[in-house]
Amino acid sequence: MLPLNTARLLMYPCRLPLLTEIYLRHPHAGEVLQAAIPDEWPQDDLKEQLPHFIELLQHDPKSFPWMLWIIVSKEEKTVIGHTGFKGRPDKNGVIEIGYAMLPAYRRRGYMREATTALVAWAFQQPHVKKLIAECDVTNTASMKVLQHLGMKETASAGEMLHWHLLNN
Repeated sequence: MLPLNTARLLMYPCRLPLLTEIYLRHPHAGEVLQAAIPDEWPQDDLKEQLPHFIELLQHDPKSFPWMLWIIVSKEEKTVIGHTGFKGRPDKNGVIEIGYAMLPAYRRRGYMREATTALVAWAFQQPHVKKLIAECDVTNTASMKVLQHLGMKETASAGEMLHWHLLNN
């Protein structure tokens, strides 16, 4: 499992065994990541998604690495958040990005660094033509990350803003 490597971060894509260990809070997950896993991670949204990710990988192994990527601080050797996609590219080459950072690590540029690296990786993969995202209209931090990636707001639906970026 080779991570994406940035100036301050290592980002690990999750295969089925690691996802299962994270879901079960097995101590081996920290050994695999060579990082401490804080008690507050995974956060509630991710906890709810983990069974879906596990089931998807069981039935569609090619979904790896198009789901969860764990973000580790190199300096602290600690899991600080996650990013990833909501599945592999569709027939039109569209992928949707998602991300979350533990509160103690917000406002330090980590998510910009992580998503920039992940999007660069994704756009190097065959068949990826477009990146989409959505965020709550009140989530200005997320909007700033999406703007930094070069994404353009395309629509709003209720409380959600929709964004896209074409792979040139």
